[in-house]
This record gives sequence, structure tokens and C-alpha cells, in this order.
Amino acid sequence: MYILVIDTTGPVGSCALLDPATGAVRQKTTEEPMAHLRRLAGMMEELVQETGCSKSEISAVAASAGPGSYTGIRIGVTTARMTAQALEVPCLKVPTLAMFRPLAGDTGCAVIFNARRGQVYGAVYGPGGQEVLAPGPYMLEDVTKAAESAGLNPVFYGDGIDAYRDSPKYGGLLAGKTFAPKAERYQTAELAARFAKTLWEQGDTCSVEELLPDYMRKTEAEQKLADGSLARARAAKMAKFRSR
Repeated sequence: MYILVIDTTGPVGSCALLDPATGAVRQKTTEEPMAHLRRLAGMMEELVQETGCSKSEISAVAASAGPGSYTGIRIGVTTARMTAQALEVPCLKVPTLAMFRPLAGDTGCAVIFNARRGQVYGAVYGPGGQEVLAPGPYMLEDVTKAAESAGLNPVFYGDGIDAYRDSPKYGGLLAGKTFAPKAERYQTAELAARFAKTLWEQGDTCSVEELLPDYMRKTEAEQKLADGSLARARAAKMAKFRSR
């Protein structure tokens, strides 16, 4: 019995096969950033063949549901749903920030995914994994202050490190912080598989229809539409066009 796991929420996509009985995980990762947009289906097929498992042995399909890259989330969740439907198996919905929780260890961990302009999708967990700051959309300063207020010097994970550590405007918030090594910094299918194993053991599965993306906030276009700025920008462009 295996669980097929998909993560495409970050810059590099991956898929994994988990044996929930032993905890063994085999993973394949794209070689280049964003290659999962075109490589995911092929990677999954290669993984199944290399592992020597038949598709009939796959008992569930898990996906990192977000937050993260909007496009990546859509691709991963849609692929997981289609695969689960074809195999007639249940799904497992893995929350992308919370799957870092087991990495808290003795010092705690903070997760920051880049959401641009000083914003992040973040969470903070104390030693042993207790929740200090619930997963959600924040300003970077919210995450660092939450860790400091709890008296923590956690290890930071996520691509928010790369986005902000050298930023003239926001870099000071990360000065003196401890960062996970690059090889361990980002979300992966293997990390998602560890969380999926717990969900499976708890019987916390969901149907294909219930496996939905968790963007945590509206897309930039949706935000502009809601506050009217998209309409204003369109009107300005059309006025400029008509004046030619």
C-alpha cells in the first residue's frame, strides 16, 4: 500500500510515494525552478515505475493545498484530484505551512513564504511544535515579532528568506536570524508525506470534491477588482488609447 504525494506550492515541484506502514518515502524533484508546470505527470509516472509499485497499490493521493504559488497550487491540487478520481481512492489535504511543524525541534521554527511587498504566508511554532502564530497571511514583521515576543530564536524556513534577507527595506527584520540550509529550506513532497502519514493514520481523508486549494488570500487581480483599482486602471488605459 502506498500514498502518492504531490507538492507544487514552491519554486521547485516534487512528488513522492509513501509507505505508511514503514514510513519509507521515495521522492522525485524537478531539476529547475517551475519545471513542475510541465514535468509533474511524467515525474509521477517515473516514480511509480522506479518504485516498482502498481497503481492498484496506491491507496490515497495527497497534495500540498497551499498557501504558496497560486499557479503551483492549482496544478498540484488539480493533478491530485484527477489522479485520485482515476484510481478511485480518497485524498489527503496537507496544509503547506503546518507541514513544517514537526521541524520545530528544541528551538522552534518559523515559516515564511514570499507574498511580495513585505507580505508573507507565515507561521511560528515553539519547541515541540506548539503553535505560537497560527498559519496565515501576515507582514514579515508580524512573524518576527511573534517569535521574539515568545522568547524564541527559531530556525526560519521558506522562500521568504531569499526574498527579504538582502532587501534594503525588510532585511533588517531578518538580521541575526537562523536560517535552515537551502537543501532543507523549502516545501517538498517528502515533507508533505510525513504530514500525510499522520492524516492517514487518523483517518483524516477527504473526497475529490473536498480537496480544494487554500490560497489564504485573493489573487492580486481579485484584490484589485474588489477595491476598484482594476477598473480604474482599465479606464485610464482606455482613455489613453482613445486619445491616440
